[in-house]
Amino acid sequence: MAKHNKSLPFVFIYVTAFLCIIKVAAGGCFWSSGWFINVCNLMPNEKVLVHCKSKDNDIGGLQTIGWNESVHWQFCENIVSPSTLYFCHIWWGNSEQVFDVFNGQLKRQCVEKEKKDYWRCTWLIKKDGFYLIDRTTGGHIDVKKYDWKPIGSA
Repeated sequence: MAKHNKSLPFVFIYVTAFLCIIKVAAGGCFWSSGWFINVCNLMPNEKVLVHCKSKDNDIGGLQTIGWNESVHWQFCENIVSPSTLYFCHIWWGNSEQVFDVFNGQLKRQCVEKEKKDYWRCTWLIKKDGFYLIDRTTGGHIDVKKYDWKPIGSA
């Protein structure tokens, strides 16, 4: 009769936890997709105020970015449920807009044909609105998603 080793499940748990810690410490995502979000100002000679955050993370507070500057961050998607959501509030002159920069639907346009270390969602701030680079096309198409709104109506 075979003898059952009771310590085997504990060894498996410890090894799995150790590998997770190593992977996360190295800057990668173990159980979920890694994402890089970039919100870039493409308005020459113009500055915008940007505040991006999620329910749990504030990305640097209120920031002023000039032409060709950006606010960017990376994260690992929530593994419990596909509920990771980041949004930005952006002001320019007498205009503003609040919109999701990452959610379950938007991420589909950020998934590249070949997985890199991180998939990228890149937003472009322009005078006529906000564009998301569609990575499913190889990044050759910018899709307009939102228009500027007068302050107080966003």
